[in-house]
Amino acid sequence: MKTQSIIKWGLCLVLVSVIGNSCVNDLDTVPLDEDISTASNVFDDPANYVAVLAKLYAGLALTGQQGPSGQADIEGIDEGFGQYLRMYWYAQELSTDEAIIGWNDQTIKDFHEQDWSADDGFVFAIYSRIFYQVVICNEFLRETTQEKLDSRGVDASLAETIRGYRAEARFLRALSYYHALDLFRNVPFVTEDDIIGAFFPDQIFAPELFNYIE
Repeated sequence: MKTQSIIKWGLCLVLVSVIGNSCVNDLDTVPLDEDISTASNVFDDPANYVAVLAKLYAGLALTGQQGPSGQADIEGIDEGFGQYLRMYWYAQELSTDEAIIGWNDQTIKDFHEQDWSADDGFVFAIYSRIFYQVVICNEFLRETTQEKLDSRGVDASLAETIRGYRAEARFLRALSYYHALDLFRNVPFVTEDDIIGAFFPDQIFAPELFNYIE
């Protein structure tokens, strides 16, 4: 009986040690796939600052990482019609008498008939594009603060260049907020100072948003 107890307790200790070791630092990992980049490593390469800035501009014209479809930036939007400037043109022009699309493409006639709603796929597309742009501009600004640059050992010359990139990112964010103001008026409002994660952002009203954009 004594031998069996020793064996049983020994097995318990082995099991506990295995479970304990498997949990150590499990949440402090980076992706093992070398093709996956995160903010924790993408900015280690100084060349990536301008590459990420290029992505901010590309969001106005491209719909994902692979054309003509595949690896879309936003799930639930057809990449064929869900491009930022195309959707912006639809919303601005098809709702007037300046342009007309004669074919019956999903709910596109809602623009002509002035009866669109939040359930309309085209309205959902431009709303999503606008705020996707805001989010990626915010993230670029979070990752290019002087504190972050110092922690990565970025030299003074590049840091000065990145300060110019930050001004461009702020302009692109303001442009998208201008589109949000024009099309949707009182909208959710987030900046680089907001936490990353799922939460309900505060709504900003038109006069305050206009002043922020200016």
